[in-house]
Amino acid sequence: MKDSGYGSFLAGIVVGGLIGAAIGLLLAPASGDEIREQVGEFVGERRAQLEEAISEGRAAAEKARAELLAAYDAEGGPAPEDAIS
Repeated sequence: MKDSGYGSFLAGIVVGGLIGAAIGLLLAPASGDEIREQVGEFVGERRAQLEEAISEGRAAAEKARAELLAAYDAEGGPAPEDAIS
């Protein structure tokens, strides 16, 4: 399968953004306590967003799995108790 490079490009953007944000925070005219508080809030917000995205992804995957199983059963596939473990 040929890699389009889209994933590498996206990873580069993310890494570049993080490096830029870190440099901006280090050069910001604020005290250490203020910067630590800002970084803590930033990380907390991103963590919450990531957890939400993971939860949504899991829900979507479970829904897709249920739909595939329903379609398989509708086509006359073997019942789950008949399947070989």
